[in-house]
Amino acid sequence: MNGKISSGQVFTTQICLIVALFPGLINILLLNISRNASILSVLIATIIGFIPVIITAFISTKITNKSLKDYMIEKLGFFGKILNLLLIIIAIIIIFINSWLTVDFIISQFLTRTSYYLITLIFFTITCWSINKGIETTSRTYFVLFIITVIIMISLWFCLISYVKLDNLKPYIDVTTNKVVKSSIIYLTYTTLPIIYILDLKHITNDKKNFKRKIITAYITASFIIITFLFLIISIYTIDLASILTYPVYSLFKKIQILGFIERIENFAAIQIIATSYIQISYLIYYLKENISKTLKLNKNKTNILTYLIGLLIPLISIYFFKNNNLNNFINILPYILSILLPILIILSIASIKKRES
Repeated sequence: MNGKISSGQVFTTQICLIVALFPGLINILLLNISRNASILSVLIATIIGFIPVIITAFISTKITNKSLKDYMIEKLGFFGKILNLLLIIIAIIIIFINSWLTVDFIISQFLTRTSYYLITLIFFTITCWSINKGIETTSRTYFVLFIITVIIMISLWFCLISYVKLDNLKPYIDVTTNKVVKSSIIYLTYTTLPIIYILDLKHITNDKKNFKRKIITAYITASFIIITFLFLIISIYTIDLASILTYPVYSLFKKIQILGFIERIENFAAIQIIATSYIQISYLIYYLKENISKTLKLNKNKTNILTYLIGLLIPLISIYFFKNNNLNNFINILPYILSILLPILIILSIASIKKRES
Protein backbone atom coordinates (compact mmCIF):
# COMPACT_ATOMS: atom_id res chain seq x y z
CA MET A 1 0.00 0.00 0.00
CA ASN A 2 2.97 2.34 0.58
CA GLY A 3 3.75 4.90 -2.07
CA LYS A 4 0.35 4.97 -3.72
CA ILE A 5 -0.73 8.55 -2.96
CA SER A 6 0.73 11.54 -4.80
CA SER A 7 1.48 14.86 -3.14
CA GLY A 8 -1.17 16.46 -5.35
CA GLN A 9 -3.79 14.11 -3.95
CA VAL A 10 -2.69 14.97 -0.41
CA PHE A 11 -2.96 18.66 -1.35
CA THR A 12 -6.54 18.36 -2.61
CA THR A 13 -7.66 16.21 0.32
CA GLN A 14 -6.39 18.75 2.83
CA ILE A 15 -8.08 21.66 1.09
CA CYS A 16 -11.40 19.85 1.28
CA LEU A 17 -10.83 19.03 4.96
CA ILE A 18 -10.57 22.79 5.50
CA VAL A 19 -13.34 24.18 3.28
CA ALA A 20 -15.98 21.43 3.43
CA LEU A 21 -17.97 22.95 6.30
CA PHE A 22 -17.75 26.49 4.95
CA PRO A 23 -20.68 26.59 2.46
CA GLY A 24 -23.30 25.07 4.72
CA LEU A 25 -22.21 26.25 8.14
CA ILE A 26 -19.16 28.43 8.70
CA ASN A 27 -20.11 31.23 6.30
CA ILE A 28 -23.53 31.52 7.95
CA LEU A 29 -21.99 31.72 11.42
CA LEU A 30 -19.45 34.33 10.34
CA LEU A 31 -21.97 36.51 8.53
CA ASN A 32 -24.33 36.55 11.50
CA ILE A 33 -21.70 37.06 14.19
CA SER A 34 -19.12 39.41 12.68
CA ARG A 35 -21.15 40.73 9.73
CA ASN A 36 -19.05 43.04 7.50
CA ALA A 37 -16.05 42.28 9.69
CA SER A 38 -16.22 38.63 8.64
CA ILE A 39 -13.34 39.09 6.21
CA LEU A 40 -11.25 40.68 8.97
CA SER A 41 -12.14 37.80 11.30
CA VAL A 42 -10.99 35.24 8.72
CA LEU A 43 -7.76 37.16 8.05
CA ILE A 44 -6.98 37.21 11.78
CA ALA A 45 -7.84 33.52 12.14
CA THR A 46 -5.77 32.65 9.08
CA ILE A 47 -2.69 34.34 10.51
CA ILE A 48 -3.14 32.65 13.89
CA GLY A 49 -3.91 29.39 12.09
CA PHE A 50 -0.36 29.23 10.79
CA ILE A 51 0.68 28.14 14.30
CA PRO A 52 -1.19 24.78 14.27
CA VAL A 53 -0.41 24.41 10.55
CA ILE A 54 3.33 24.78 11.13
CA ILE A 55 3.09 22.36 14.08
CA THR A 56 1.30 19.86 11.83
CA ALA A 57 3.94 20.34 9.14
CA PHE A 58 6.70 19.78 11.70
CA ILE A 59 5.10 16.55 12.97
CA SER A 60 4.83 15.36 9.36
CA THR A 61 8.61 15.48 9.05
CA LYS A 62 8.89 12.96 11.88
CA ILE A 63 6.33 10.47 10.55
CA THR A 64 7.76 8.23 7.85
CA ASN A 65 6.42 4.70 7.54
CA LYS A 66 3.84 4.70 10.32
CA SER A 67 0.20 5.67 10.51
CA LEU A 68 -0.72 8.56 12.78
CA LYS A 69 -2.14 6.09 15.32
CA ASP A 70 1.03 3.98 15.41
CA TYR A 71 3.20 7.08 15.65
CA MET A 72 1.27 8.42 18.66
CA ILE A 73 1.37 5.08 20.44
CA GLU A 74 5.11 4.70 19.76
CA LYS A 75 5.87 8.14 21.12
CA LEU A 76 3.42 8.31 24.01
CA GLY A 77 2.47 4.75 24.85
CA PHE A 78 -0.86 4.43 26.68
CA PHE A 79 -1.38 8.20 26.56
CA GLY A 80 -1.01 7.96 22.78
CA LYS A 81 -3.92 5.50 22.77
CA ILE A 82 -6.02 8.07 24.65
CA LEU A 83 -5.16 10.75 22.09
CA ASN A 84 -6.00 8.34 19.29
CA LEU A 85 -9.40 7.69 20.87
CA LEU A 86 -10.03 11.44 21.02
CA LEU A 87 -9.16 11.76 17.33
CA ILE A 88 -11.61 8.97 16.53
CA ILE A 89 -14.40 10.65 18.52
CA ILE A 90 -13.81 14.04 16.88
CA ALA A 91 -13.73 12.46 13.39
CA ILE A 92 -17.08 10.83 14.16
CA ILE A 93 -18.50 14.19 15.26
CA ILE A 94 -17.32 15.92 12.06
CA ILE A 95 -18.87 13.18 9.92
CA PHE A 96 -22.00 13.42 12.06
CA ILE A 97 -22.57 17.12 11.40
CA ASN A 98 -21.38 17.21 7.78
CA SER A 99 -23.62 14.27 6.88
CA TRP A 100 -26.64 16.28 7.93
CA LEU A 101 -25.45 19.44 6.19
CA THR A 102 -24.82 17.58 2.93
CA VAL A 103 -28.08 15.64 2.86
CA ASP A 104 -30.10 18.67 3.98
CA PHE A 105 -28.55 20.72 1.18
CA ILE A 106 -29.41 18.09 -1.45
CA ILE A 107 -32.97 17.72 -0.17
CA SER A 108 -33.74 21.41 0.33
CA GLN A 109 -32.34 22.57 -3.00
CA PHE A 110 -33.06 19.71 -5.41
CA LEU A 111 -35.14 16.83 -4.06
CA THR A 112 -37.64 18.45 -1.73
CA ARG A 113 -40.11 15.55 -1.80
CA THR A 114 -37.52 12.82 -1.28
CA SER A 115 -36.89 11.06 2.01
CA TYR A 116 -33.82 12.14 3.95
CA TYR A 117 -33.13 8.51 4.78
CA LEU A 118 -33.32 7.41 1.14
CA ILE A 119 -30.80 10.04 0.02
CA THR A 120 -28.57 9.14 2.97
CA LEU A 121 -28.61 5.44 2.10
CA ILE A 122 -27.84 6.07 -1.58
CA PHE A 123 -25.17 8.72 -1.03
CA PHE A 124 -23.29 6.92 1.71
CA THR A 125 -23.58 3.44 0.22
CA ILE A 126 -21.79 4.79 -2.85
CA THR A 127 -19.28 6.54 -0.58
CA CYS A 128 -18.52 3.34 1.34
CA TRP A 129 -18.24 1.34 -1.87
CA SER A 130 -15.64 3.78 -3.21
CA ILE A 131 -13.68 3.71 0.06
CA ASN A 132 -13.48 -0.09 -0.07
CA LYS A 133 -11.86 0.20 -3.50
CA GLY A 134 -8.78 1.49 -1.69
CA ILE A 135 -7.30 4.86 -0.82
CA GLU A 136 -5.32 4.94 -4.09
CA THR A 137 -8.58 4.84 -6.04
CA THR A 138 -10.54 7.23 -3.83
CA SER A 139 -7.70 9.76 -3.67
CA ARG A 140 -7.59 9.84 -7.48
CA THR A 141 -11.33 10.50 -7.38
CA TYR A 142 -10.70 13.32 -4.90
CA PHE A 143 -8.14 14.84 -7.25
CA VAL A 144 -10.43 14.70 -10.31
CA LEU A 145 -13.37 16.13 -8.36
CA PHE A 146 -11.19 18.93 -7.03
CA ILE A 147 -9.90 19.89 -10.47
CA ILE A 148 -13.49 20.01 -11.76
CA THR A 149 -14.62 22.18 -8.83
CA VAL A 150 -11.68 24.56 -9.24
CA ILE A 151 -12.41 25.05 -12.95
CA ILE A 152 -16.08 25.71 -12.20
CA MET A 153 -15.27 27.95 -9.25
CA ILE A 154 -12.81 30.19 -11.06
CA SER A 155 -15.09 30.46 -14.10
CA LEU A 156 -17.99 31.52 -11.92
CA TRP A 157 -15.84 33.98 -9.99
CA PHE A 158 -15.07 35.80 -13.22
CA CYS A 159 -18.77 35.88 -14.07
CA LEU A 160 -19.52 37.45 -10.68
CA ILE A 161 -17.03 40.33 -10.97
CA SER A 162 -19.55 42.63 -12.66
CA TYR A 163 -21.94 42.23 -9.71
CA VAL A 164 -19.41 43.37 -7.10
CA LYS A 165 -20.14 46.68 -5.35
CA LEU A 166 -17.31 47.73 -3.05
CA ASP A 167 -19.56 50.11 -1.14
CA ASN A 168 -21.41 47.09 0.23
CA LEU A 169 -18.30 46.23 2.22
CA LYS A 170 -18.65 49.39 4.30
CA PRO A 171 -18.45 49.82 7.22
CA TYR A 172 -15.54 47.39 7.33
CA ILE A 173 -15.97 46.88 11.07
CA ASP A 174 -19.58 47.11 12.23
CA VAL A 175 -19.49 44.87 15.32
CA THR A 176 -17.71 44.79 18.66
CA THR A 177 -14.22 43.40 19.09
CA ASN A 178 -15.64 40.47 21.07
CA LYS A 179 -17.67 39.34 18.06
CA VAL A 180 -14.67 39.58 15.76
CA VAL A 181 -12.67 37.43 18.18
CA LYS A 182 -15.53 34.95 18.59
CA SER A 183 -15.95 34.45 14.85
CA SER A 184 -12.16 34.13 14.43
CA ILE A 185 -12.10 31.33 17.00
CA ILE A 186 -15.04 29.58 15.33
CA TYR A 187 -13.36 29.79 11.94
CA LEU A 188 -10.04 28.57 13.34
CA THR A 189 -11.53 25.50 15.04
CA TYR A 190 -13.78 24.44 12.16
CA THR A 191 -11.22 24.84 9.39
CA THR A 192 -7.62 24.74 10.62
CA LEU A 193 -7.48 22.18 13.41
CA PRO A 194 -8.98 19.24 11.42
CA ILE A 195 -5.90 19.19 9.17
CA ILE A 196 -4.27 16.96 11.79
CA TYR A 197 -6.00 14.05 10.04
CA ILE A 198 -3.94 14.60 6.90
CA LEU A 199 -0.93 13.26 8.81
CA ASP A 200 -2.37 9.77 8.44
CA LEU A 201 -1.53 9.88 4.72
CA LYS A 202 2.18 10.50 5.20
CA HIS A 203 3.14 6.82 5.41
CA ILE A 204 1.43 6.00 2.10
CA THR A 205 2.65 9.01 0.14
CA ASN A 206 5.13 8.56 -2.68
CA ASP A 207 6.41 12.11 -2.28
CA LYS A 208 7.28 12.33 1.41
CA LYS A 209 9.84 15.03 0.69
CA ASN A 210 7.19 17.58 -0.29
CA PHE A 211 4.55 16.54 2.25
CA LYS A 212 5.40 19.38 4.64
CA ARG A 213 5.25 21.98 1.85
CA LYS A 214 1.89 20.64 0.65
CA ILE A 215 0.38 21.12 4.12
CA ILE A 216 1.32 24.79 4.12
CA THR A 217 0.39 25.54 0.50
CA ALA A 218 -2.95 23.73 0.86
CA TYR A 219 -3.75 25.86 3.91
CA ILE A 220 -2.92 29.08 2.06
CA THR A 221 -4.96 27.99 -0.98
CA ALA A 222 -8.00 27.02 1.13
CA SER A 223 -7.83 30.32 3.02
CA PHE A 224 -7.74 32.25 -0.26
CA ILE A 225 -10.82 30.38 -1.52
CA ILE A 226 -12.80 31.13 1.65
CA ILE A 227 -11.81 34.79 1.80
CA THR A 228 -12.72 35.23 -1.88
CA PHE A 229 -16.16 33.73 -1.31
CA LEU A 230 -16.78 35.95 1.73
CA PHE A 231 -15.74 39.01 -0.26
CA LEU A 232 -18.13 38.12 -3.09
CA ILE A 233 -21.03 37.30 -0.78
CA ILE A 234 -20.87 40.59 1.13
CA SER A 235 -19.96 42.83 -1.79
CA ILE A 236 -22.72 41.42 -4.01
CA TYR A 237 -25.58 40.79 -1.59
CA THR A 238 -24.83 43.27 1.24
CA ILE A 239 -24.50 41.91 4.76
CA ASP A 240 -28.18 42.37 5.64
CA LEU A 241 -29.33 40.08 2.84
CA ALA A 242 -26.37 37.70 3.03
CA SER A 243 -26.93 37.03 6.74
CA ILE A 244 -30.46 35.71 6.16
CA LEU A 245 -29.64 33.43 3.21
CA THR A 246 -29.70 29.72 3.97
CA TYR A 247 -26.82 28.89 1.62
CA PRO A 248 -24.96 32.13 0.76
CA VAL A 249 -22.35 30.42 -1.44
CA TYR A 250 -25.00 28.56 -3.42
CA SER A 251 -27.26 31.63 -3.66
CA LEU A 252 -24.33 33.67 -4.92
CA PHE A 253 -24.34 31.92 -8.28
CA LYS A 254 -28.04 32.51 -8.84
CA LYS A 255 -26.96 35.99 -9.89
CA ILE A 256 -25.21 34.72 -12.98
CA GLN A 257 -26.61 34.52 -16.47
CA ILE A 258 -24.06 33.59 -19.14
CA LEU A 259 -24.62 35.33 -22.49
CA GLY A 260 -27.92 36.59 -21.12
CA PHE A 261 -29.85 33.36 -21.55
CA ILE A 262 -28.09 30.46 -19.80
CA GLU A 263 -29.62 30.34 -16.34
CA ARG A 264 -29.53 27.98 -13.36
CA ILE A 265 -25.76 28.39 -13.11
CA GLU A 266 -26.08 27.76 -9.37
CA ASN A 267 -26.34 24.05 -10.13
CA PHE A 268 -22.65 24.15 -10.99
CA ALA A 269 -22.01 25.66 -7.56
CA ALA A 270 -23.80 22.69 -6.06
CA ILE A 271 -21.10 20.44 -7.54
CA GLN A 272 -18.49 22.28 -5.49
CA ILE A 273 -20.44 22.04 -2.25
CA ILE A 274 -21.30 18.35 -2.61
CA ALA A 275 -17.84 17.37 -3.88
CA THR A 276 -15.92 19.02 -1.02
CA SER A 277 -18.31 17.53 1.55
CA TYR A 278 -17.97 14.10 -0.04
CA ILE A 279 -14.18 14.29 0.09
CA GLN A 280 -14.08 15.33 3.74
CA ILE A 281 -16.63 12.73 4.86
CA SER A 282 -15.20 9.86 2.84
CA TYR A 283 -11.63 10.56 3.94
CA LEU A 284 -12.64 10.64 7.60
CA ILE A 285 -14.60 7.40 7.16
CA TYR A 286 -11.45 5.90 5.61
CA TYR A 287 -9.44 7.18 8.58
CA LEU A 288 -11.84 5.59 11.06
CA LYS A 289 -12.00 2.34 9.11
CA GLU A 290 -8.22 1.97 8.95
CA ASN A 291 -7.73 3.03 12.55
CA ILE A 292 -10.33 0.71 14.05
CA SER A 293 -9.62 -2.28 11.79
CA LYS A 294 -5.90 -2.20 12.64
CA THR A 295 -6.69 -1.88 16.34
CA LEU A 296 -9.03 -4.89 16.20
CA LYS A 297 -6.82 -6.69 13.64
CA LEU A 298 -9.69 -7.33 11.25
CA ASN A 299 -9.26 -9.14 7.93
CA LYS A 300 -10.18 -7.54 4.60
CA ASN A 301 -13.78 -8.78 4.51
CA LYS A 302 -14.50 -7.64 8.04
CA THR A 303 -12.82 -4.30 7.32
CA ASN A 304 -15.09 -3.79 4.31
CA ILE A 305 -18.12 -4.53 6.47
CA LEU A 306 -16.80 -2.09 9.07
CA THR A 307 -16.67 0.62 6.39
CA TYR A 308 -20.40 0.22 5.71
CA LEU A 309 -21.19 0.16 9.44
CA ILE A 310 -19.31 3.42 10.01
CA GLY A 311 -20.35 5.07 6.75
CA LEU A 312 -24.06 4.31 7.10
CA LEU A 313 -24.69 4.24 10.82
CA ILE A 314 -23.23 7.68 11.64
CA PRO A 315 -25.09 9.52 8.82
CA LEU A 316 -28.41 7.76 9.57
CA ILE A 317 -28.15 8.65 13.26
CA SER A 318 -27.22 12.19 12.23
CA ILE A 319 -30.34 12.53 10.07
CA TYR A 320 -32.56 11.19 12.85
CA PHE A 321 -30.94 13.48 15.43
CA PHE A 322 -31.10 16.73 13.47
CA LYS A 323 -34.60 16.11 12.18
CA ASN A 324 -35.67 16.10 15.82
CA ASN A 325 -33.23 18.64 17.28
CA ASN A 326 -32.08 22.14 16.45
CA LEU A 327 -28.71 22.29 14.68
CA ASN A 328 -27.81 25.50 16.54
CA ASN A 329 -27.79 23.74 19.90
CA PHE A 330 -25.12 21.39 18.60
CA ILE A 331 -22.87 23.76 16.68
CA ASN A 332 -22.56 26.10 19.65
CA ILE A 333 -20.56 23.49 21.54
CA LEU A 334 -18.71 22.04 18.54
CA PRO A 335 -15.83 24.59 18.54
CA TYR A 336 -15.05 23.57 22.12
CA ILE A 337 -14.92 19.92 21.08
CA LEU A 338 -12.75 20.61 18.04
CA SER A 339 -10.40 22.74 20.12
CA ILE A 340 -9.18 19.50 21.73
CA LEU A 341 -7.20 18.98 18.52
CA LEU A 342 -4.87 21.87 19.37
CA PRO A 343 -3.41 20.37 22.58
CA ILE A 344 -3.12 17.02 20.75
CA LEU A 345 -0.99 18.77 18.12
CA ILE A 346 1.14 20.47 20.77
CA ILE A 347 1.66 17.23 22.70
CA LEU A 348 2.65 15.38 19.53
CA SER A 349 5.03 18.17 18.60
CA ILE A 350 6.75 18.04 21.98
CA ALA A 351 6.93 14.25 21.81
CA SER A 352 8.47 14.50 18.33
CA ILE A 353 11.20 16.79 19.61
CA LYS A 354 12.01 14.74 22.70
CA LYS A 355 12.12 11.33 21.07
CA ARG A 356 13.91 10.55 17.86
CA GLU A 357 12.07 8.61 15.18
CA SER A 358 13.14 4.95 15.25
